[in-house]
Amino acid sequence: MTHKELITELSDRLGWSSARTSLVLESAIGIISENLADSSSVNIQGFGVFETKLRQERVSVNPLSQQRFLVPPKITPAFRPGQTLKEKLKNS
Repeated sequence: MTHKELITELSDRLGWSSARTSLVLESAIGIISENLADSSSVNIQGFGVFETKLRQERVSVNPLSQQRFLVPPKITPAFRPGQTLKEKLKNS
């Protein structure tokens, strides 16, 4: 499902205009993004948890030259599905 398809589906279900639905969706995505940037998690009951994880520094190898190099640590976004979502997927 694309961003545009999601907005269309939401606006049909809620009976809102596409512009209003887009504003609400963009606001929700912005709030989640801001919290992740502050290293906070966002827990949506019944759906899951958006959080950040620290990937440790590691050694990698260039497959062409076999040269080893150090990959610095970085913070990545992660999603853990909630129990309700897991059950819904299991039963579908």
